[in-house]
Amino acid sequence: MKDETRQKVKSDFKEFVGSAKQAATEISEQLGRQAEKILDEAKAVHRQLIVSVRLDDESVHRLEQLLEAGVCHTRSEAVAFLTREGIRARRDLFDKIDQKIEEIRRIREELRQQAF
Repeated sequence: MKDETRQKVKSDFKEFVGSAKQAATEISEQLGRQAEKILDEAKAVHRQLIVSVRLDDESVHRLEQLLEAGVCHTRSEAVAFLTREGIRARRDLFDKIDQKIEEIRRIREELRQQAF
């Protein structure tokens, strides 16, 4: 009788542990989904400007690749990602543009000063 009781206790314990593992896995997955949702919402808060844009077929294909691969979760996020990466890749161009804009502002201010 002791062996039967022992076997029953072991069986019940194994079942309990299995159920606990399953519950922990489900809770972990739910927390992961919630954390991802919160992160996506936080990212969206930092975006200040909504832009409508027309894309060619290749650009759309590349956006879809980012979504399918899980790199981005929405097309909007994919466009923002590619825009950021494009700016980083052409930092030298934007540095030159910044210099020229400053020069244009300086010249405009000089002309205003001379006009008045």
